[in-house]
Amino acid sequence: MEPSSIPGNTPALEYGGLPQRGCLPIQARVGRGIAELMQLEPHWRLLAGQSRQSRFLHTFEWQQAYLHNLERDSNSVYYVSCRHGDRVIAIFPLRRKRRRVGRILLWLWELPSHPHLVLGEPLVAPEALSHDLFRALIRALDQIPGQPWDALHLPNLLGDSLVMRFLQAHSPPWTHLEVTGRSMYFNCSQLEDVVSQMNPGFRRNLQRQERKLARQGQVTQELAREGAQLERAFEDFLGLECSGWKGAQGKASAICLHPHLRGFYEELKARFSATGNCLIPLLRLNGAAIAGQFCLQEGDTLYIHKIAYDEVWHAEGPGHQLLYRLIEYCCQQPGIRQLSLVTGPAWAPGRWNPDSQPIWEAYVFRPSLRGLGGMLMRRFKQHLGQPAQSCWQKFQQQWPGSSPRRTP
Repeated sequence: MEPSSIPGNTPALEYGGLPQRGCLPIQARVGRGIAELMQLEPHWRLLAGQSRQSRFLHTFEWQQAYLHNLERDSNSVYYVSCRHGDRVIAIFPLRRKRRRVGRILLWLWELPSHPHLVLGEPLVAPEALSHDLFRALIRALDQIPGQPWDALHLPNLLGDSLVMRFLQAHSPPWTHLEVTGRSMYFNCSQLEDVVSQMNPGFRRNLQRQERKLARQGQVTQELAREGAQLERAFEDFLGLECSGWKGAQGKASAICLHPHLRGFYEELKARFSATGNCLIPLLRLNGAAIAGQFCLQEGDTLYIHKIAYDEVWHAEGPGHQLLYRLIEYCCQQPGIRQLSLVTGPAWAPGRWNPDSQPIWEAYVFRPSLRGLGGMLMRRFKQHLGQPAQSCWQKFQQQWPGSSPRRTP
């Protein structure tokens, strides 16, 4: 029977991995869908709670919201949980996708990705990272009936993530690593340090815009974390996002236009606000929202997931003004060490000049002709792309207006 026709409540399968020296073997269990996720909940929460690198994407709440709203078929997501004795030491959420790598169509087991899932990482105990762990994972994937595959694909890994650091130092055979973007952030220990990184001309312009907006009426900042205030702020934020170029008359990508996206953010709001970790900052002019952000906090980091502003006030830079006020707020909070932009927006460098780290993707190819072909194609594309990227950067320097940037 093809796995795609297996009912969602089919019992998970268990496979044995190769043993570590002098230790019990690593056992890998494979299940799928919401039923398996709920069964893993206590192990997931324990692993995430013990992590020295806790991020929003490690939380069980984030995984629930994703599976409930962004996957059409939750049973398309498999969870490979690796155990050492009675303890779960790693959980890999994976989807099987057919993608073109160069000119070769390959079957990939990959971490879930989506325009609203811009970072990803399996949940792994630090001491569990080893070649034996990856062997157990690969053995488990090999033994899923009727699901041949050519490569393990781990996209959107932060450069300082445990998995990425392991892959850089101890890459399994047939591994390809590639930088695909940047994740930007502000260190919020001292406001003066953030201000000193800003472009001086941009800082003066921000002050001018602040005075210009103040002449239009009363400007206030609202920080909504709970209750009716959070619900109103969420609706105001969605209205702002839908009013501009993301709205029905533009790209039609606004959250409020797509029920599954609205459901995703509503669930995130509900689950994270239960622990006080959802924040919606708004900038108001005479009581009306003109800029907003959707933020989640995990550990000592506040993450800005979405931004929106009223384009009527574009010349006054309401998005930038709200960001500055949020940085001020974070620097005053002892529980917040870092403010993350999650990705690397084009409007931040040259103006705010935040710190950043690379975002990587990793491929672990199977030792086969198709795997070899895929690995060679990725490496060829990477080396071919470096000169092309260098030429594009030189073109942009010579013609600064060649790459218009949308600013908040």
